[in-house]
Amino acid sequence: MANDVVLSVRDLQKSYGRVTALRGLSFDVPRGSFYALFGRNGAGKTTAFDCITGLLGRDRGVIRMLGEEVGFEPSPETKARFAYVGGHILLYDWMTLRDHLDFIGGFYPTWDDERCARLLGYFKLPMEQTVGSLSPGMHLQFQLVMALSRHPELLIMDEPGNLDAVVRRRLMSTMLEILEAEDATILMASHLIDELEGLCDHICIIDEGRTLLQGRVDELTEHVREVHLRGAGEAAVPTGDGILSVERIGPDLRVVLTEFTDERAAAIAADAGADSWEAARLGLEDFFIAVTERGEAER
Repeated sequence: MANDVVLSVRDLQKSYGRVTALRGLSFDVPRGSFYALFGRNGAGKTTAFDCITGLLGRDRGVIRMLGEEVGFEPSPETKARFAYVGGHILLYDWMTLRDHLDFIGGFYPTWDDERCARLLGYFKLPMEQTVGSLSPGMHLQFQLVMALSRHPELLIMDEPGNLDAVVRRRLMSTMLEILEAEDATILMASHLIDELEGLCDHICIIDEGRTLLQGRVDELTEHVREVHLRGAGEAAVPTGDGILSVERIGPDLRVVLTEFTDERAAAIAADAGADSWEAARLGLEDFFIAVTERGEAER
C-alpha cells in the first residue's frame, strides 16, 4: 500500500444467506483526509466497516490498513492504531463510566489521561452512571471520548445521524479539532450528506454494496452542473454520455450534466426545444442523489 493511503479496500463481498450486502466494494482512504462513505440506509456501510475492523468475517476481498494486509481481523498492533465508533459497538454495560475508562485505558500505550479528562468535561458525561443506562447519544459520545483518548491514526465512525443536531455538531467539531492537529484520518459513513458538505474532502458513494464513484470532492464535482431547461415542453428527454439524471418539472427539465461546458448545455437545450437555459453548481447532496439515481438506472 502506498504511504499516502491508510486504508485500501478491494472487491469486498459479504452475504447473509441469500441476502448479498456487499458486491465488490472498493475504495482508498488517503492519509490525513476526511473521507465520507455515502449511501442510503441499507447500502452496506455498516457491514463494510464491520468487515474492515474485524467484527464480521468477509466472503471475499482484500483489505490493507495502516500498512498491514488484514486477515480475518487486524493484528493487535494495528488495532492499537485505529479506533471504531458506532451505534452498535458493545461495551461493558454493568461498569460505571469511570471504571470503564480506567479498565480500557490500561490496554493502550498511547492513552492520554489529560485529553480524556478534557473531553469528559466537554461532553459533561455522568461518570458514576453505568454504561448500560446511557442514552444512544451519550453512548456515542462516550465511545468518542475513549477513541480520541488513544490518539488514533485512523478514526472510523459509523452513522452519527441518529443524534440530535447539537450533539452531532459537538461531536464533529471535537473530532476535527483534535484529528487535524495530529494529521490523523477520519473515515465516516453517513446518509446525511448535507451535514458533511464543506467538511469531507474525499467521498465514496455506494449503493447496494457497490462502489458507484469515489475520489476528491472538488475533482468529482468541478465540472458537474445542474442545467435548467425552460419551456422544453413535451420534447424528448435528453440522453447520452455525461447526463447523470433528468427530471421533468412542469414544462421544464432539470438535467444534471458532467463535463459541463456552455456549448454542451446549449446543444442539449436546442435538442430539447427549450426556450432558454441556465446552469448552477450542485450541492453535495444533489450530486449524491444524481449519482445514485444513475446507478439505479444502469442496473
